[in-house]
Amino acid sequence: MVTNALPALRAWADQGMDSLRSITRADVVTVLPDSGTPRVDMLQGLRHILRPLKNRRIIFTDPTARIFCGMPTTTIPLPVEVDDLRKVLHDQEVPRAALAALAIFHALTTGHLRMVKTTDLRDGRLFLPNRTVLLADPVRTRLAAYLDYRNHRWPRTANPHLFVSQTTGCGVEPVSNVWINDVIGMPTSRLREDRLLHEAEATGGDPRRICDLFGLSVGAALRYTGTIDQPGLVEHSLRNAGPHPRSATDDIG
Repeated sequence: MVTNALPALRAWADQGMDSLRSITRADVVTVLPDSGTPRVDMLQGLRHILRPLKNRRIIFTDPTARIFCGMPTTTIPLPVEVDDLRKVLHDQEVPRAALAALAIFHALTTGHLRMVKTTDLRDGRLFLPNRTVLLADPVRTRLAAYLDYRNHRWPRTANPHLFVSQTTGCGVEPVSNVWINDVIGMPTSRLREDRLLHEAEATGGDPRRICDLFGLSVGAALRYTGTIDQPGLVEHSLRNAGPHPRSATDDIG
């Protein structure tokens, strides 16, 4: 978050300001973007720097005080092309197919994928901290293949996490967010959003269903149910007419 303040700090440095003690409220207002997410991110970054300095009496006043932060720009979640989903699910790289299957069918986050342990898989279910997931058959198939791959490549690893890499196979730490996204070939969040959109459409925009299945808050679920019948998404669905991987499991299992 502090990195969001760097453009402001560089701008002040270019103006010859060599101390944060000389920064005024007017300087902050001048450098801030007008609105939206960039304004929110920069102001929060500055506050993470200046408020601790004020509390420690290194600077006399906090120039970010009483400046309206504004609201982040709301983004609309978008579906993923069906061909892209099929491609990643059919990939010959076993870790990629397993990671993608968990995100595509069960909307797991990158954090879930990083931290899930081998002992969390039992009896065809995945036991997460806040919910238990009954795994779809295509997911079980890909996880079984991945476990064979994992046991063959790292037969003596002490790492308790389900997904391991060349770096973590010799230790006990989880893989990184970057590693997961690199292996999948796209941000995990895109696959997760596609799954949540699919559920919103399948249930006619029932937020309670999404909350119960995926552990979202009502507010987070409404972000997906609010996309129902939006023209842009309808056009996207028409362009992608045909069986969806999650509804045509015979084709991908």
